[in-house]
Amino acid sequence: MKWLTYLLVALVSMAFIACDTDDTTGPEDDVLTGTLVINEFLASNDAGLADENGDFDDWVELYNGSADAIDIGGMFFSDDVEDAEPHMIPTTDATATTIASGAYLILWFDKEADQGVLHVHAKLSGDGEAVVMFNADMTILDSYTYDAQDADISMGRTTDGGDTWGLFTTPTPGATNE
Repeated sequence: MKWLTYLLVALVSMAFIACDTDDTTGPEDDVLTGTLVINEFLASNDAGLADENGDFDDWVELYNGSADAIDIGGMFFSDDVEDAEPHMIPTTDATATTIASGAYLILWFDKEADQGVLHVHAKLSGDGEAVVMFNADMTILDSYTYDAQDADISMGRTTDGGDTWGLFTTPTPGATNE
């Protein structure tokens, strides 16, 4: 009977050791399960949303569908899935690069990274190409290849984080796609 008690204690101990108790969340944790996605973009922004400098630049909206905040600092973005040197989001301003659960973040694809941590050194083509999000280890986490775009008509997931894409004659940057 004593050996049965030891066996039971050993099994319970192994169960606790096998459990993952790490509650930290980073891009590599939530993104791989599809919770951080490219949600909407505008590749021909003539008069839609202006950045903090008053420029009507291309923009990409990210959506965090996870239960935890995700800091995109250290992640990479590009307009080409085969880009050998995509733009890395700086890790210097977590308050600007962290997306709360259920929230959105706009990145400016304007080739003016000197304007701030949310400005990407790439520009989207209105003639069509791709929007790509890479993890810190250069794994493609999400991408979308698109055809020619009309001015001020965005393309996005028809429901936030969903699989189906559609055109939005009224873009919804920073808000629910409808």
